[in-house]
Amino acid sequence: MHSHGGTLGTFTLIALTVAGAVYIVGASGQRRRGHAAWPPARTVSWIAGLLAVAAVLVGPLGHAGGHDLTTHVLGHVVIGMVAPVLLVLGSPVTLARRTLEPVPLQRLGRLAGNPLTRALAFPVVAAILAVGGSWLLYTGTTAADSTRDPALHSVVMIGFLLAGLLLTAGVVGVSAGIRRSPRWLRVTVLVLSTAVLCAESALMAAAGVPDIPADQVPSASTALWIGAVLYAVALGVVVAGERARDERTARHDQVAADVREARPAPAAPVASDPVR
Repeated sequence: MHSHGGTLGTFTLIALTVAGAVYIVGASGQRRRGHAAWPPARTVSWIAGLLAVAAVLVGPLGHAGGHDLTTHVLGHVVIGMVAPVLLVLGSPVTLARRTLEPVPLQRLGRLAGNPLTRALAFPVVAAILAVGGSWLLYTGTTAADSTRDPALHSVVMIGFLLAGLLLTAGVVGVSAGIRRSPRWLRVTVLVLSTAVLCAESALMAAAGVPDIPADQVPSASTALWIGAVLYAVALGVVVAGERARDERTARHDQVAADVREARPAPAAPVASDPVR
């Protein structure tokens, strides 16, 4: 996955391509299923998120990230912060709910409602996984090991992706198909997570990263705190705008309900006289 070739890299490219194609097919067929047209911005967001993942796993960031700490951290920021925001804002769960047949839709509902899924996407738990994993990586020797071992590098990046998706879904809530936690809790988790990542960045700059050349650390620590702040700002904007989006959705649903009620009921069939 780390290299530009190989079986794992090919599998990754195929998986990402299929994810993009399935999404586009589902989005383009919404009118035929009686729904409103799928917002193009969501499709763009989903595809951009997949491209961000590809850039880290099989693209230039993946290749260079296996040799240099700064590029490694940039890969972390892209796949663990940028890609999750783009993918979650693509609302794939909402699209799936509009597209799937009843049986797979029920399975999706059971998966989303599974206690383990809800626990992992709870903002506090997701933040511990995302931020705690980053802290352990850059304060221990794993960061250095992952810059030398392509397989470990890929595993670390996939871990960042999964943790970032959980945290982003937990903060965004409904857009990801996850029940929303109270806003104060989500904002608090976001602020504390950013503060911990910035503290981690400062610790990296002051104490260095074990087994990593000192000249690579300053730029890597800078990339980490900048990425953390931009991630928090992006999610903060999404959370701040959720009330307006909820109001628009409620108005849309009300208009749709009014239209259905205003439609005249079909006339009852007139029974014909029996043949005598």
